[in-house]
Amino acid sequence: MEWIRLTSADLKQQGTASGGVCIVPFGCLEKHSDHLPLGTDSLLAYKLACLAAEKESAVVFPPQHYMMVASAAAQPGAVVFDAKLSMQICETVFDEIARNGFSKIILYNFHGGNRNILPLLVQNQLPRRKDNYVLYLPKFDWVVEDIFKEYCVTNEGGHADEWETSLMLFLFPDLVFMDRVPEEHVGNSKNRLAFLTQAEIKVPVGFYADYPTHYAGNARAASAATGKRATEAIVNRLARVIRVIKNDEKTIDILADFLQKAHDI
Repeated sequence: MEWIRLTSADLKQQGTASGGVCIVPFGCLEKHSDHLPLGTDSLLAYKLACLAAEKESAVVFPPQHYMMVASAAAQPGAVVFDAKLSMQICETVFDEIARNGFSKIILYNFHGGNRNILPLLVQNQLPRRKDNYVLYLPKFDWVVEDIFKEYCVTNEGGHADEWETSLMLFLFPDLVFMDRVPEEHVGNSKNRLAFLTQAEIKVPVGFYADYPTHYAGNARAASAATGKRATEAIVNRLARVIRVIKNDEKTIDILADFLQKAHDI
C-alpha cells in the first residue's frame, strides 16, 4: 500500500496488517542522458517497492529525492543536497514513520550515489539512541547479480544504460525517448583518471572524469522484454526481503539491549 494514497485510519490499519513494515525508496534528481527523465532512479525505486509490497504486504513511503548526487551537478536538472542536510531530513523521516506506528523501516535504494550515505544512516541510529524502530538496508540491486551477463547485450554501463533503460521501457514507457539515445561512443568511459581507478583510489570527480555527459553505457539495445524479466527478479527478491524482516522478532530487542548498556556505561 502507498502511504500517500491512504487515509489516516487506513494507515493505522495497514501498519498493523503489514507487521509494522514500511519501505522508504531512495532515488535522486539528476540527468539520465537525453532519453530518460530526471527522476528515473526515484521512479524505479518507488514502483519496484510498490510491486514488491503487493506480493508481501508493506506500506511504501513516498520516494526520497534529496540524496547524494553532487557528481551530477555539471549537467542541468540535478538537485544537490549537502550530505549533512540529507541525513538530517532522512532521520526526521524515519522518526516520523516510527511515530506513526512502524517499527521496521526498509531503506530501498536505486541510485548508485546513495551507496555511501545509506549505510551511514543505518549505523548512525546507534548514537541517536532510537530504540523504537530498526533500519534495514538490503543489498543494492546493481550488485546482487551480474546484470550485464544476466540481462544485457552490451558489457559496459552504470547510468542510463541498457539495463536501466530496459526497466524504464517496461515500467514507464511513456517517459522514454529512444530516438534521443546518444551515439554509442558517448557512453564509453573516457578513462581520464585510469591511473587512480587501477589503484582503487576514489576522488570526488571520478564518475565525471569517466562520463562527463553523465551517460555510462549503451542504451540502444534496451528492450521492454529485458525490463520485464529484470523487474520480476527484483520484485521477487524484495518481496523475500520484506518477508524476512516481517518475521524478525530479535533485532529490535537486541537494539534496545545495546542502547541500554551503552547508556549505563
